[in-house]
Amino acid sequence: MASFLRPENQQSQYKYDVFPSFRGEDTRTNFVDHLHDHLRRRGIVAFRDDDHRDLQRGKCIKPEILRAIEQSRLVLVIFSENYASSTWCLEEVAKAVECKDISEGSVIPIFYKVNPSDIRKLRGNFGREFAETEKTYTGDKGDINRWKDALRKVAERAGRDLKDGYETQFIRQIIGEIEHKLGLQPSYVVGNLVGMHSRVANVVEHLRLGESGARCIGIWGMAGSGKTTVARAVADKICGQFDDGHSFLANVRENSEKNGLTYLQNQFLVDILQEDNVGIRDDHRGANLMKKLVRDRKVLLILDDVDKMEQLEKLVGDLGWFAPGSRIIITTRDKHLLLKYRVNAIYKAEQLSFDEALQLFCLKAFRSDHPPAEFEELAKQVIRYAGGLPLVLDVLGSSLDEENLSQWESALASLKECPEGEIFDRLRISYDGLRQNEKDIFLDIACFFKGKKRPYVTEVLKNCGFFTGIGIDILVHRSLIQITNNELWMHDLLQEMAWKIVRLESPEEPGEQSRVWLFEDVCHILSKNSGTGNVKGIVLQSDDWRTVHLNGGSFTNMTNLRLLDIHAILLSDGFKHLSNELRLLRWDNYSFKSFPPSFFPKNLVELHMQDSLLRSLWRGEKVLEKLKVINLSGSKLLIESPNFINFPNLERLILKGCKALSHIHHSIGILERLRLLDLGDCVNLKRLPDSVGKIKSLEDLNLSGCSNLEELPESIGGLDCLEELDISQSAIRHIPSNFTSLKNLKQFRCCVSKERRQNFLRTLTVVVRSALNSSRPFLASFSGLSSLTELDMSGCSLLEGEIPSDIGCLPSLRSLALAKNNFTTLPASIEHISGLKFLILDHCKNLEVLPRLSESIVFVWADECPRIQRISNPFVICTVPDSGFCFLNCSNLLPQDLDLTLQQKYSLSLLSYIIFCSMGVFLGTYVVSPCLQCEIPEWFSYQAVGPLLSIDMPPNWHDNSWSGFAICASFKRINCCSCEDLENAHFILCGFRADGNLLGPSFKFPIRFVNSGCLWLGYVSDTQFQCDTNWETMSNHIDVSFTITDPGLEVEKCGVHLVGDQSESNFKDILVRCGSSSSRDGDTIDHELRRPRELNPRNRTSPIGRNLFNMNAGVMSCGVQEVQTHWYYEHLSLVRYLDLHMHWHPVRLVRWTDYILIKRFYRTMRCRWKLR
Repeated sequence: MASFLRPENQQSQYKYDVFPSFRGEDTRTNFVDHLHDHLRRRGIVAFRDDDHRDLQRGKCIKPEILRAIEQSRLVLVIFSENYASSTWCLEEVAKAVECKDISEGSVIPIFYKVNPSDIRKLRGNFGREFAETEKTYTGDKGDINRWKDALRKVAERAGRDLKDGYETQFIRQIIGEIEHKLGLQPSYVVGNLVGMHSRVANVVEHLRLGESGARCIGIWGMAGSGKTTVARAVADKICGQFDDGHSFLANVRENSEKNGLTYLQNQFLVDILQEDNVGIRDDHRGANLMKKLVRDRKVLLILDDVDKMEQLEKLVGDLGWFAPGSRIIITTRDKHLLLKYRVNAIYKAEQLSFDEALQLFCLKAFRSDHPPAEFEELAKQVIRYAGGLPLVLDVLGSSLDEENLSQWESALASLKECPEGEIFDRLRISYDGLRQNEKDIFLDIACFFKGKKRPYVTEVLKNCGFFTGIGIDILVHRSLIQITNNELWMHDLLQEMAWKIVRLESPEEPGEQSRVWLFEDVCHILSKNSGTGNVKGIVLQSDDWRTVHLNGGSFTNMTNLRLLDIHAILLSDGFKHLSNELRLLRWDNYSFKSFPPSFFPKNLVELHMQDSLLRSLWRGEKVLEKLKVINLSGSKLLIESPNFINFPNLERLILKGCKALSHIHHSIGILERLRLLDLGDCVNLKRLPDSVGKIKSLEDLNLSGCSNLEELPESIGGLDCLEELDISQSAIRHIPSNFTSLKNLKQFRCCVSKERRQNFLRTLTVVVRSALNSSRPFLASFSGLSSLTELDMSGCSLLEGEIPSDIGCLPSLRSLALAKNNFTTLPASIEHISGLKFLILDHCKNLEVLPRLSESIVFVWADECPRIQRISNPFVICTVPDSGFCFLNCSNLLPQDLDLTLQQKYSLSLLSYIIFCSMGVFLGTYVVSPCLQCEIPEWFSYQAVGPLLSIDMPPNWHDNSWSGFAICASFKRINCCSCEDLENAHFILCGFRADGNLLGPSFKFPIRFVNSGCLWLGYVSDTQFQCDTNWETMSNHIDVSFTITDPGLEVEKCGVHLVGDQSESNFKDILVRCGSSSSRDGDTIDHELRRPRELNPRNRTSPIGRNLFNMNAGVMSCGVQEVQTHWYYEHLSLVRYLDLHMHWHPVRLVRWTDYILIKRFYRTMRCRWKLR
């Protein structure tokens, strides 16, 4: 997708784009966290310092915070209910008023669930908090008036109020306003454009955006004619009209050859779904998935530089894939391809007119629309010879930038010598104007490193003796290469020009050329022994393995070889020589036990010998001071590690899968720069030397799969920089007591294999030296591991009490995996892990209670936990979009006293639970249940076979009694599962349409992998639909569609049920029985359901009044026995209204019927006072 660029004059003036001022306890883990994520995705730099947001009244503000406000272009003041309780927040808003121009919009107020007038007038809860702050403040009393004045000034500005929309839409609006104020521009197009207006208008006309059907057009033209630039400019102009997403797939030809079509399919779905990774690995399955996901989405797709029909078949299919209104643009050099695909229209890329060409050339050469007087005639001559190809003009203009008149005349003379129409020769003029340093770098990039990351290329070529940093900058300035996503790219024409320059060195004999990159040429050189001292680099990109017969001197004459990457060649005979000038050596499947005796590459930087037959590296005193990377992974015959004294500057050591390796040389401790040590699957490794603890720079230590490694060295606590430690599936039984000294440890994995699971942790101890020489269980304390973000202790057979009770002291923990253990409860302190988002408890057979969790939790997996009976605070799981839980085969969560089938119990109890959790506010809670038969429950009023359902709703179905839709789908697996199915996350997408229009976005629910038929249940509350939907004028006919992103699953049946007052009596009765174990008075319940408007909630003798004021009741059984019902009322406008206007206070509900009654009362209040 398009990112955004800021004007150059703004890039250095400020350090931050946005400074968010907010009250941490109100908004940090929800609204502000989501806002920061959206800002980051849009490339907007926001100040972030979460540590200070929960300070108490009276604490002094850090000076760096005030400086950050000064260094930010915009200040976003997020007013919330407790904002005024923090003097820090008040000082921030006062500082913003002092140093920013409020009248120009540099301070943007956001009213998060607070009334703007309450802030201006300091009344309501906000006013009470300010009064309390004023009373306890011990500083300069003049600050109070300064704060009041700042609050009033900011609150008087036109801001955004959350009650005006839903949180996701609200954040989008804020992002849009920030981008507008920052003057950011879409970056599909970078740089100055000439002559684009008319060309873009022509393409847009071909697109016919006013027509409802899907449409595809082609942009055709020769290389360098500006096809891509026109497509990018069109995308910039119209992408805002495609709310369901837009995607620009650049360099389709090259990316499909290099990375496969799955790479492009993944990129498209990432752009459309806004997910980090979709994980497609097979282009056929990817095409089916794309077809499923775009049929209900109006999208814009641009395919740049297509050259094969297969690319169109796997990336576009046919127009039937796409929803009405979608548009596809294809750029290609091959007009026949467009005709064969039968696009709706073809636009031929026009060459620039003389005036346009002159303007573009002058912008590059003179940075002006017109040439200086003394250069005018020469510039016009260049235009006549160069023609109207934008690429040629761009390159020539950049080449002549800042040159004097005589140099211009010389260059023009060279240009005149080129035969007419020979574009490559014209482009070569720019190459000939480079110094030798830049020429070599340009040719290396064209032949070996196109598409590689800039830091990698810079490091490799720097060690070849080039001045890479300045050289790459010069090539960018001369328009010979581009840098995209920190990768080095160049136009095809320029790459072909570079190849031609190399071939011209020796047209008949590749062994005389400086660079060799074609497989046939490499085979010729090695088999014929025709390589010479001219060869500087051999790098193959091919994945075809071939055996090449060599004689002993195949490399003998290539004495100047500095780059050798022949991972696709297997040698059949020995050889005697390798160049000692090598900087990079990559030779996977190297078939010899050692290197030639004369091989001593003093300048070698990287050594990659994966899956080789090496038994050892160099012996003796051969010091390679420049060597930074050794990768010998999969070398199964390697019996010893080298003496690391010979490689003092090593940064990465990868010995993964070296199964014969039994020990690591003790000299490893001298590697002060080593950052990665990967010893995974070294099954014969029995111990690590104590010197490992001296590697002060080590960040990542992988010991997974070391099945004979039984202990970590005592020195492990000395690894101050260690961030990742993996001992999973190893035999480690001893962890030193200083383990908790690893202050920077972020990821710790210790899950074990099935065969070692029994008694694993009861033999794994932390030795504590004391007078009694006692020991304590593994990881007796987590204290000190303050940076830990991921903890995986799955399959460790943990018993009750073996998880340290202080697990709540891990403030940075985000993911906790405790699957396949034997405990019955979890430590209560888990509630205090304030940042925990994901909790995995699958197959904990003895787990009985899910404890209270922090409000940050997003998802809980607890499949196959048959004894779990109670969830302490289930509503926390449902407080953010796309949140949810999965309790497959947790039979004790079902009510046992109803005369229903297992399937009916499951569906009704769990549905009542998720409806309660949703509370009419949140979306995303769902349950997946494997049933004895995948039938839609009978009580679903509307059912259909397949993924589509058309229903005619009863009259007035959308009145105030409507709560939402219960939705259901059964699905089955239509093909065998694969590793991809197990690894990738999949989703159910549910879309509602009325009168042909989507009622809001498709609702997305994540699902876990299932290998058999399953019944899925979900709930969408009425508040999740578009707020401007006019239900009164809308047709009663609604179309509902279900889509599963897993191509191996198929929706078999689906169902929808309207939840509200008009639900059938049998559904109501069953739901009440499933949901209310605290009362069996059916008459009272039915009376309450029929007469909601006779309620008097202020009367404590009324049914609802009694329960609202019953502070001692705290248990509810909404289909889940003994569910603790702590209701987070701060999310409900009704309770806020009652608290402010009727002096009520948050309490806890005891019955399902109470929820129904309160929700109806809430609807009545909302209709009368427009309360949201």
